[in-house]
Amino acid sequence: MKAWEDLVGTALLGTRRRTLDLAAQPAAVRQLAAGRDDPAEQLLTAAAVLTTYRRAGKRPLADVKPLPAAAADERPFVPPLARERLARLLAASHPDLLLEWLGIVAGTRYRVPPETLPLLAEAARTKAALRTPLAAVAGTLGAWLGQRNPDWAFLAAPPEESGDVWQYGSLAQRRRWLATRLAEAPEVAREALHSTWKSEPADVRSDFLGVLAGHLRPEDEDFLETALTDRAAAVRERAAELLGRLPGTRYGQLMADRLRPLVRRRGRVLEVSMPQGERGEGTVRLRTLVAAAPLSFWSEFGPPAEVVRMTVEGCPPGVLRDSWATAALRQRDEAWAQALIGADPGGRTTPPLLGVLGPASQAATVGHLVSRLPVESFARLVHELPRPWTKELGTALLDWIARQDDHRLVSHAAVVIARAVPAECLRHPLATTRLTMDAGPWRRALTETLNFRREMYEELA
Repeated sequence: MKAWEDLVGTALLGTRRRTLDLAAQPAAVRQLAAGRDDPAEQLLTAAAVLTTYRRAGKRPLADVKPLPAAAADERPFVPPLARERLARLLAASHPDLLLEWLGIVAGTRYRVPPETLPLLAEAARTKAALRTPLAAVAGTLGAWLGQRNPDWAFLAAPPEESGDVWQYGSLAQRRRWLATRLAEAPEVAREALHSTWKSEPADVRSDFLGVLAGHLRPEDEDFLETALTDRAAAVRERAAELLGRLPGTRYGQLMADRLRPLVRRRGRVLEVSMPQGERGEGTVRLRTLVAAAPLSFWSEFGPPAEVVRMTVEGCPPGVLRDSWATAALRQRDEAWAQALIGADPGGRTTPPLLGVLGPASQAATVGHLVSRLPVESFARLVHELPRPWTKELGTALLDWIARQDDHRLVSHAAVVIARAVPAECLRHPLATTRLTMDAGPWRRALTETLNFRREMYEELA
């Protein structure tokens, strides 16, 4: 309504800067307001009349059909205690704990109460990680809401059974479709991916390679080699990473052949020559060669634990060690990961390399790092450990923090540990032993969070 917009605009600017245009008002409003000399009174009079009209002055609509009801959902609501906990999570605004709670519910036969859906949908609108579990627990009522509010469209049941989803679906729908088809009909998924590859935006191409990462097969080598020449650096990097996970690729062998004349051993010294006559700066090119070559290339120079401790000449030692770390991460090589961690336990590559190790080896290595690193350094490392954590790693970290005194960095690490340890660790003695009166605030917060999470699981069991 032009009259209302003009009135609101005048009120926002103030009558000293703008006078209400009475000509834009309906005749009845104009007649009442014109009798006021003060511009502010004119504005208030017009506002009173128009507000009354907007509230009660409209004629009733004819031929109005009620909205269709949401489809029935026979699942029971979460138990009363879980419903109270959900209210506390929404009031406290803890998206990480809310995500965990929704994930628990998604694995049960329960659904969330309908009155909580608007708040949950608003939380998921700004935090995409909440959307998938919320759509699962919201059920048909969530889909009904998503069809009527564009901001909550992620709740609407996607037509992923339709053959058109790959062509016309949202990015989230296409990612789900691709992941599902890679698991159930891998040939169909790969054909669809190859058919639209060149027309996809760079960020989408990189994202789809991330989906493919969980379903790699040897026959993907040709496709990934093509992606190595992509115009986007992020796509090239992701393709090189995936090729590194495939054993015996042509690309890896080519990199090893180019690397071989550049490396030789002289006693306890590893002599490395910079690549010459190739596109790109020497150090950058060396990083590419070492990161892409199979780690078995280095076996002729000695076992991993010996090679990583050799004196390096001809190139910066850090370049070689960082590139070895990249190769170990790509190839998931535990022996090299252990060797690199042992050579530089406080290095920046240690946290991701820990993710390469098996559960028992990972926990044992973390226990060893506790004795080698200062408390401050280990506390910083906790923040960067890859997730999800295993039961063994979670127990090792809880054992470590149980022995610590008050310290700023320790208190920060406690927040991470309390929320990242898996459910199997929630009955650790730290959570079940009564705190003493002199326990610090961070230790109380740690215990409270562990118990809060344990109760979440028990209420929904």
